[in-house]
Amino acid sequence: MSTTALSAKLGSPSRPDSAGPVKIVIERLPRQGAEERLGVWAERFVAEASRAPGHEGGSVLSGRGGPHLILLRFASASALEAWQRSPVYESLLRDAEAVSTEGDESQVQSGLETWFTLPDRPTPMNPPPKWKMALVTWLALLPMVIALSFILGPLELPFLLNASVSTAIPVVMLTWVIMPRVTRALYGWLYRGVKA
Repeated sequence: MSTTALSAKLGSPSRPDSAGPVKIVIERLPRQGAEERLGVWAERFVAEASRAPGHEGGSVLSGRGGPHLILLRFASASALEAWQRSPVYESLLRDAEAVSTEGDESQVQSGLETWFTLPDRPTPMNPPPKWKMALVTWLALLPMVIALSFILGPLELPFLLNASVSTAIPVVMLTWVIMPRVTRALYGWLYRGVKA
């Protein structure tokens, strides 16, 4: 895939007028024998992005010999687009082609809708209404918060450890276990009346 095509695929948020933070997930698969070089490239990519105006955070998730997921967060869609139009970004994408191929998980999203997409369904142009996303998130989160307070309460953990565990578990469960199932079950209701 050409740099321009790759940039276009990863480049434009689905709602360029969205206010608030925008997250980009880029998946790169290492070429044969280039696992270590891909790791170096991914760290360089995140470091260069951190210098861009509006950058709010980034990290690299990877497994031995497997895909590298690069997560970046920008303050707005326009900040992300400015980074993606930069010569540094274009140069990094060209370098990526030498050590990796594009994966299927690359996407740009903002806000709560990141929990309301399914990998086997096309992402609608518009997210569900915010009230539906907030309601479903709260209903999914509430039982975990109650259960964790009963489980962790008697342990009398130090405040920071208690706060860390009681927030990490719900985030992980919501992201990878609960929200995909809830979204699948409620997909018709969530996206009813939403322009595809």
